[in-house]
Amino acid sequence: MDPIAHTLVGGALAQTGLARKTRWAAAALIIGANLPDIDGLAYFWGGDAGLHFRRGWTHGLPAVFVLPLVLAGALYFIGRLRSGGTVKFQGLLLVSTIGVATHPVLDWLNTYGMRWLMPFSGRWFYGDSVFIIDPWIWLILGGAVFLGHSKTRNSLCAWTILGGLMTLLVLGSVPGLAPAKAIWLAAVVALVMWRIFRRPLEVAKSRLAMAALAATTVYITVMVSSARYGREVVVSELSRQGIHVVDLIVGPVPINPFVRDVVVATPESYRYGSLEFFPRVELRLEPSEILRPRNSRLIDEALLSPQVRGFKNWVRFPFVELEKVPSGCVIHIMDARYTRARSRGFGAVSIPTNEPCPLF
Repeated sequence: MDPIAHTLVGGALAQTGLARKTRWAAAALIIGANLPDIDGLAYFWGGDAGLHFRRGWTHGLPAVFVLPLVLAGALYFIGRLRSGGTVKFQGLLLVSTIGVATHPVLDWLNTYGMRWLMPFSGRWFYGDSVFIIDPWIWLILGGAVFLGHSKTRNSLCAWTILGGLMTLLVLGSVPGLAPAKAIWLAAVVALVMWRIFRRPLEVAKSRLAMAALAATTVYITVMVSSARYGREVVVSELSRQGIHVVDLIVGPVPINPFVRDVVVATPESYRYGSLEFFPRVELRLEPSEILRPRNSRLIDEALLSPQVRGFKNWVRFPFVELEKVPSGCVIHIMDARYTRARSRGFGAVSIPTNEPCPLF
């Protein structure tokens, strides 16, 4: 999930009353909810290094036990320096563990993948259930934290900026979807009106946060269940059409929880489509296909290049395009999850070779 969602989870957990466990508990929850993403520093060494390290060592199950110790120890040391003996290490360790544990669970939900068993195994696990940026999680958790922590002028200014940026992203990121966007706007206006006419109450803060976390849990559970149901529907329909499925993604799309993006791997090709749950369950499969790569010495050797080891480890549905150039052949390898044509952006790598392009 995105950093805003992780931060809101930590903030909502703090608002439930966990922040009262000890001083610095709120900081431990919010930092802990984001801490596994420290592996994003690998991108400073290049995009392929980022793919190699992302969602690995700092996201695996061992890290859920190690990172809280590091975080609690650092905050305990800082707290002792600044406030004497009022900081409780046991309390910091508890909330740090809770905060850190939420991160890989949320990251598992999308199509990018998670390596739960790192560093012992590099196997990827996929939830294929919730889009990596989900505005409804923002709305539920953000609304609760906003109502509980918007008393001062500075906090109101910060929330205004954040809410405006969120709204611009929701309204401008995907064309269409007018009903969903109208619901978002109505909810934001309702939160603002509530804040104007009813000041946040300390008594209700914890209950509001617990209700938001419960609602988020229900929403995620429904999304996971619908993803599993969607797979069954797609496999059944494709079997009826005589299409042999080797692998399958029935993944989320931005904003609309009633539609799933479908990527089907058959023995020869990839097929795309969409699965709609409303107003009726319907699979729409596109007629075009993308051929899967055949065995080729040139491609196999290209994937041994050290500059693509991260991509090779991360790619889930690979396909290939060959480009003839004066110096030989450029091999473009892409992941059908994120791109459908030659691209030098996310989900694709280009490997130049000095050999002529093979014939397929």
